[in-house]
Amino acid sequence: MNDRTLPFAGVELGGTKCVCTLAHSPDAILRQETIPTTSPEETLGSIEQLLSDWKEQGIASLGINSFGPVDLDPKSATWGFITKTTKPGWSGTDVARRLAYAAGTKVAFDTDVNGAARSEMRWGAGRGFEDFAYITVGTGIGVGLIVNGRPTRGFAHSELGHIRPARLAGDDWPGACSFHGACAEGLASGQSRTRPR
Repeated sequence: MNDRTLPFAGVELGGTKCVCTLAHSPDAILRQETIPTTSPEETLGSIEQLLSDWKEQGIASLGINSFGPVDLDPKSATWGFITKTTKPGWSGTDVARRLAYAAGTKVAFDTDVNGAARSEMRWGAGRGFEDFAYITVGTGIGVGLIVNGRPTRGFAHSELGHIRPARLAGDDWPGACSFHGACAEGLASGQSRTRPR
């Protein structure tokens, strides 16, 4: 069996759950599993087992989109790692190499929001655009930015969920972000609803 006949594997790591898919295309999904996002060992261990099982039939390649911040510099020793994150226990976690080893194939790695933006540009609301912004408000707040058909890169990924919005006088709740307090994510994401006000 050559790579043209093998399915692709995709893993989307979210702050609450991870979705793992084995498919030939969006219309030809062979398997799809949801795994809760708990600790890195428990969550990645479950994904590794799933990928190892799928590897028995063959995987053409693996695409991973992860919550972040993540290291996207392919020349970095920590490429494919989640860097310093608000998700407890996940800072410094190697995601890409670990899951690629389990799948036994080559890997592409990006942020969850860039993955979503690219998907919208290929199959959804972003079709026909070269520039596209995707904003999600969930466990955190994330923004995927595609410019001239490519994800933005540079000093860091555009972590726009951590900007500090202007606030009205008297609105002095300190916010829920463990790094910035009252940034957009600390005020409006899912984690802000679970903290006392």
